[in-house]
Amino acid sequence: MGFKTCGPNKAIVKTGLGLSEPKIIHGGYCFVWPCIQEISLLDLRLMTLEITSPLVYTKQGVPISVNSIAQVKIDSKPESLKLAARNFLGKTLREIGTAADHTLEGHQRAIVGTLSVEEVFQNRESFASEVSRVAAQDLEEMGPALGRACA
Repeated sequence: MGFKTCGPNKAIVKTGLGLSEPKIIHGGYCFVWPCIQEISLLDLRLMTLEITSPLVYTKQGVPISVNSIAQVKIDSKPESLKLAARNFLGKTLREIGTAADHTLEGHQRAIVGTLSVEEVFQNRESFASEVSRVAAQDLEEMGPALGRACA
């Protein structure tokens, strides 16, 4: 028998006998029956990602390299925690970041392909906002939430 705790930057995912579905506790404690229940921790820390897209072709066919920064974290809303537990339980913060990075890079590449070179460089804030808007839905379906992106 024992109590298990975690800080505000983690969530406990409790599974086992007596639970019809995993119980998720964000920054708190729970009681775990040894041998019939177990816990796993889900890291909720903020990740700063450097998204690099070398040789992306604009709508004019001009190859450019695009680098941007994004801040991503797993949202602490109950539904987001369930999705994140389903998708990322047992994964390190680096593995979670890699999944978010690939999603953001894919959207970044797709958006650059619809813009001219001038539109990308003259309207960086608009470009970053568009990448954030489009990628946010995919990330939310996995569990993480996009904080801010800039190109």
